[in-house]
Amino acid sequence: MRTQRNSWALLIPAMIVLILIGVVIVKGLQSSTNMHATHGNRIKIVTSLNTYGEMAKAVVGNKGSVTSVLTKATIDPHDFEPTATTARLYQQADVIISNGGGYDAWSTKLAQANEQAKAINVGQLYAYQDGENEHFWYKADVTKRVTQALVKKLTQAQPKAQAYFEHNAQAYLNKQNHLNEVRTKVGQLLAGKTILVTEPVFNNALANDNVTIADQAFSMAVEEGETPTPTAVRAWQRLIDQGKVALVIENKQTTSQTVDAALRYAKKRGVPVVSVTETKPDGLSFAAWQTNQFKAIEKVLK
Repeated sequence: MRTQRNSWALLIPAMIVLILIGVVIVKGLQSSTNMHATHGNRIKIVTSLNTYGEMAKAVVGNKGSVTSVLTKATIDPHDFEPTATTARLYQQADVIISNGGGYDAWSTKLAQANEQAKAINVGQLYAYQDGENEHFWYKADVTKRVTQALVKKLTQAQPKAQAYFEHNAQAYLNKQNHLNEVRTKVGQLLAGKTILVTEPVFNNALANDNVTIADQAFSMAVEEGETPTPTAVRAWQRLIDQGKVALVIENKQTTSQTVDAALRYAKKRGVPVVSVTETKPDGLSFAAWQTNQFKAIEKVLK
């Protein structure tokens, strides 16, 4: 999906209004119910993406509740505009998880407005620098980093439940073992190969695989919502014509005439195309989603 960093400035006035609405609501609630001090000792967690919501539910268990704002694969996080209801959710949260890296800027802004909440910014867990790939959920160790951060924040909220949170986190990580095995196998198959991508959503998943991702001018243009230049398109075609490309990875949630034409060019010349998605498909766990995609790559490489 394209990034919308340049359009963020257009949302600032509306965001300020929403934040003010949320703050007013919170101040009123706090004056009568001391909202953040109670909740019946249950921790309220809000996440921008349902991928992180799954991780939060696994760790908090029966000690809290989790609400994810973006719960459908059809919603583009870049284009999402928060409402007063969204702002209220964030202001009532005890723990907030944002992706960061400019991906869900609306979430990081709302998290900053709730000074009492314990915030987790996944980009900060990776010391993100501007210009780096912000699709952190494709990093091999994302479940470990996020669950560790959750254990820390949740323990601060309920110190006596630390062992419970640690147990839950480890149980969730154990469920990723098959995914990790498949990921390792695919990494071995990809080593030394050259691939093309229509958009860099999957690049973090390939970071440690000694694979060359070629012609990134094409994919970066698509990510920015722009049309790849004729030079980038010719470079894409030349690599395929030279027989240097093992496979093409496409983000099937983003389509355009230029991307479709590039995919047809690859397929006509016998280069396999594997589809991935930027957001977790409805009804699938994180591990199942990721495993399915790696297995699709494994299948074409074999």
